[in-house]
Amino acid sequence: MTADLPIRSDFPRLLPIPTRWMDQDPYGHVNNVEYYSYFDTVVNDHLIREAGLDVVNTPVIGLVVETKCRFMKEISFPQTVHAGMRIP
Repeated sequence: MTADLPIRSDFPRLLPIPTRWMDQDPYGHVNNVEYYSYFDTVVNDHLIREAGLDVVNTPVIGLVVETKCRFMKEISFPQTVHAGMRIP
């Protein structure tokens, strides 16, 4: 089973995102919905910084057609997550 898990080097784009108090549940674990916020952040950062997307002055939009979240390590607050992105 672990053979099909991606490793850190499989993701050419990694964006460090510090967790916030509101990201966690009462047990100190990051809420699942926040992970998708991290995906949105890394994709938009890539589109703006690497692809030159000007979100204010262009009619072009960026779309994410698929996301996947695999929990490979428990994250407890406070922590910086590294949101990874790859384009097949």
